[in-house]
Amino acid sequence: MDTTVLKFVRLALEVISDRLLTILTLIMVFVLAWYTVVQPDIIRLGTTALFAIFGYLIVTSKETKNGKVSETA
Repeated sequence: MDTTVLKFVRLALEVISDRLLTILTLIMVFVLAWYTVVQPDIIRLGTTALFAIFGYLIVTSKETKNGKVSETA
């Protein structure tokens, strides 16, 4: 009984941490994009684009490293 509960809790924490990583990345990209819109500059636009791309790649690599299938299909 204890090992089953521990396995369930471990799985729940992994799912929450993956979702939390995705949500935090989306929030940070949104805030940086808002900052770029408020005070537009070419450097801020480039920084926002690079951050969004690298944030997406990190989240995608984290999900594939855990063996999860992408939900985009």
